[in-house]
Amino acid sequence: MIAVEQKTPLKNYIWVLIILNIFDGMLTYFGLALGVITEANPLLSSFSPISIFMIKMLLSLCLFGLLFTPFVFIQSDKWRFFLISTNALYFTILLLHFFWILLLLAS
Repeated sequence: MIAVEQKTPLKNYIWVLIILNIFDGMLTYFGLALGVITEANPLLSSFSPISIFMIKMLLSLCLFGLLFTPFVFIQSDKWRFFLISTNALYFTILLLHFFWILLLLAS
């Protein structure tokens, strides 16, 4: 198992990004559908909640496709740093969305 992980150093970071994107899509959909949040992204703000959810799921599918490309075998510290930074930022944003929705539903 360790040998496989060393050959595909970016795979775990991509999986985390896929999962974070799916959770973000679900939280965004429920928040928009319940009317407790608005979409702040100007590129997505004109779409319906289900359209935004489907766009995010399509993005997750594209990220999943990366797992079957030579990209996961790159041994670059720059790519690893980029993916770790992206996951950390995305996780922080996801936590903010989660707490905002909880606070709005509790009031």
